[in-house]
Amino acid sequence: MTAPQLDCARPADVPGARLDTVLQLADELSGVLRATDRVVARVEEATGLRRGELAALLAVDQGARHPRAVARHSGQVDDAGDATTEALLRRGLLRRGRHPGAPAGASGATVLEVTAAGRAVLDQAEALRIRALDALVGVLGPRDTAVLRSAVQALAGALDGVSPPESPAVSQKRLPTGPAPLRPVES
Repeated sequence: MTAPQLDCARPADVPGARLDTVLQLADELSGVLRATDRVVARVEEATGLRRGELAALLAVDQGARHPRAVARHSGQVDDAGDATTEALLRRGLLRRGRHPGAPAGASGATVLEVTAAGRAVLDQAEALRIRALDALVGVLGPRDTAVLRSAVQALAGALDGVSPPESPAVSQKRLPTGPAPLRPVES
């Protein structure tokens, strides 16, 4: 399956008869985003980091080694990536380490690394995320959790341009062809 082209509608793709469904879905997704924002706010409060700072810290943990790579990996502009990494360095959550490819004694060749304090913040954020999802699973129960998982997989697959796994809970209709997958960006 390929992702729908979401940046411009062709006449055949205008919702038309589906408009009521599309508007209801937009309202429902807005509710999900508001709930997600509340969880993110709790994580920000507990960790003392803004969403972009946490995304930058995670980017370094996942292999981004320079402020520009951190910015691109975390959905920030280059200047914001520089400012964010500098703030994380000042807080002691990141450090500059010697670039592994730099000759011994060379100056200036550094990479960003997560410190022990940064690792603790990432672990704390992950624990909060897991607790929030555990609470959700507890409220939904097994059947509705299975339906939710299928719907999330179908949504992620549609947005990434990948076919979702076979599931009786979610329709396997194909989406219209588009040029490139849509990638959500956290900031």
